[in-house]
Amino acid sequence: MKKFLYYPNLEPPNTEWLKFSILYLDKFESIVPYERQHLVSDDYTRLSNETDLVEMYSPHPDQGERASLKAIEEANKYLNEPYRRSFLFNRINVQRDWRNQDNWNYQIYSEKFSFHFGEYCEDHGIGQRNGEGLLLPKELAFLFMTHLAKEISHERNGAIITDNVEFDNYSNFSRVHDPRIRTRLKFMKGIVNLLVPANLSEIPFDRLIQFRNQNREQIQAFNRQIDLIEESIGNGITEREFIESFNAIYSELTREIVLMGIGLASIPLASYVLINNPEALTAEYSKEILGALGIAIGGTYAVKRALFDTRDRRSCKKYLTNIERLK
Repeated sequence: MKKFLYYPNLEPPNTEWLKFSILYLDKFESIVPYERQHLVSDDYTRLSNETDLVEMYSPHPDQGERASLKAIEEANKYLNEPYRRSFLFNRINVQRDWRNQDNWNYQIYSEKFSFHFGEYCEDHGIGQRNGEGLLLPKELAFLFMTHLAKEISHERNGAIITDNVEFDNYSNFSRVHDPRIRTRLKFMKGIVNLLVPANLSEIPFDRLIQFRNQNREQIQAFNRQIDLIEESIGNGITEREFIESFNAIYSELTREIVLMGIGLASIPLASYVLINNPEALTAEYSKEILGALGIAIGGTYAVKRALFDTRDRRSCKKYLTNIERLK
């Protein structure tokens, strides 16, 4: 799976989006220059320090230079053809709105853009430099941050994610998002939404951090299972069907054993307990199970395959169960 890069803000301003991410995302980065890391919230800092979910990525000067060049080229099109393009930002005349100083309320920090971009914005009356960097209208800032995110993700073979839906029209036009990833994340959020018994907004960050750290391996297994059914997600499998598919995991392993001609009655209780425990799937315990069952060499491979093929599925089932208990 590619690295996820969040944009356009230093951190997600939507607390609910962030809380869901704690429960299903493997990890993601946000664009935060080293000199600005003190500006993020206490909760975000805690996530960075106490979990492996969040990393802050400081852009390189050449990434900012390339993003600045592309932003200048694209901004020219909006200034020269405002009526043809303004609809992409849900506006009638972007040029007029950008030149209204009352709309210059979004701060782009100096570590993100080139001198030429700041000069361009001032020369065209669509922004103003200050001690922190550059004040821009929100749409132009989003345009620039889109190009910066694309430069970073392209260079690092990543994928872009955001909680911003206001400018979806522009994002789709710019081919910012991979539709498969958006569908995947929506699907995973839907699963969590079905299982969490309480209103997620009422669960404190402390509890979510503790839960994530206690279930780290299960979250990874959950993501790997989503990888396996990614095509099915695109073809219409529902979140409920995914959850229900894990109800039969234990019986499937039992069926594998039965198909080998081993009656359940002949399986020692200790071995059956090990089989039904995800921790039993280590190499050491697998040997113990196989030895306890007295399986001939010819059947060893089939049982090993059944055990190892279901390890992630068992971990995923355990994680879905744990989410249901979260409160």
